[in-house]
Amino acid sequence: MKYFLKETYVKANHAGPKARMDAEKIMLDNGYREYYLTESQKNNHLNQNDVIILQFPLLWQSLKKQIRMKFLKKRSFKAYLLVHDIESLRNKKITSFSDFKYSIIHFLQNKTVLERVDGIIAHNDKMKAELVKMGINKDKIVPLDIFDYLIPNFNEDKNYDKDKILLAGNFDIRKTRYARELPEKPEFEVYGINFESEHLPNNVHYKGAFTPDELPNQLQGGFGLVWDGDSPHTCSGMYGEYLKMNNPHKASLYLASGFPIIVWSQSALADFVGKNHCGIIVDSLFEIADCLNTIDEEDFQELIKNSKIAGEKLRNGYFLKKALEKCERKF
Repeated sequence: MKYFLKETYVKANHAGPKARMDAEKIMLDNGYREYYLTESQKNNHLNQNDVIILQFPLLWQSLKKQIRMKFLKKRSFKAYLLVHDIESLRNKKITSFSDFKYSIIHFLQNKTVLERVDGIIAHNDKMKAELVKMGINKDKIVPLDIFDYLIPNFNEDKNYDKDKILLAGNFDIRKTRYARELPEKPEFEVYGINFESEHLPNNVHYKGAFTPDELPNQLQGGFGLVWDGDSPHTCSGMYGEYLKMNNPHKASLYLASGFPIIVWSQSALADFVGKNHCGIIVDSLFEIADCLNTIDEEDFQELIKNSKIAGEKLRNGYFLKKALEKCERKF
C-alpha cells in the first residue's frame, strides 16, 4: 500500500499550508492513503512492501512523535520525502539564542528524517546539489521542477495587461524589504498580508488579501513577479539567496492562474522559465520596464500561451505525480 503522513493545518489569507494541502490531495487522487503517526501503532502498522511519503519539514508535533517512536530508524517499509523548505539551507547564520534553538530543531530534522529516508523529492537540480553537499546520496534525490497549485472553480477568463505586474505574498518586511523600494515604472498590483497600503506611489496599487483558493480568480494583469530579499536591484539577503535553490510557491500561483512570470536571473526558477518559455528573466526590478517595451503583442501572447500550458499541468498535479512515479520506479 501507498501512504502519506497526514498533518493538521490552519487555513489563512496567505499561502501557508497551501502547498502541503495540495500535495495531500494529489496523493489521494493517485492512490495514496492517509497515515496518522499516533502513540499506538495497532491500527497503523506498515508492512515490508508499503511506501509512505513525508512532507518536509515535519510539523513539530510529528517530529516529536517520530523522535520518540524512532519511526524511521528500524523499519521494513520505504519512506520518501517531499521537501517544501530546508531551513538549514535558507538560514545559515546563527545570531541569537532563538536562532540557535531553531538550528537544533533543524539539525534534528536533518538527522532523524533527511538521512534516513529512501528517496527525496527536492525542488530542482540546484537544491539537489545543495543536499549532496550536506552529505545526502545524489542517487536518492529526484527533482520536482516546480510545485503544483490546485485551483477549485478556476476561471480561465482573464484581463491581460502587459504593463501591470502582479505581486502576491506575505510582505513581512524581514522577507520583502525590496517591496518598499519598487521602481517608478511599470504598474504594480499588490495582493497579500502585511503590506503597508497607505501613502503608496502612484504606480503601486494594493488590492487586498485573499485565501490561496480565492486569489487566482482575483488576479488581473500581465506578469507575476517572483522576487525576494532586501533590494530591488538584486535578490539579496537570506531570502534572496535562497532563491538560488528553491521554487517559490508564488511562481506556481501565477502560472496556474494563467500568467507568465518574471524571475531573477540567478534564481533556480530561471531554468524552468527558459525551458518552458513562460516568462522573462531579469537581473534587477529596474530592468522590467525596458524589457516590457521590447515585447510586442505577438510575443506577449506566446508567453501567455506557454504559461497556460504550464498552468494546466500545475492545476492537475502533473509535477508531483511525475516525481512520485520516478520514486516508485527508482527506489
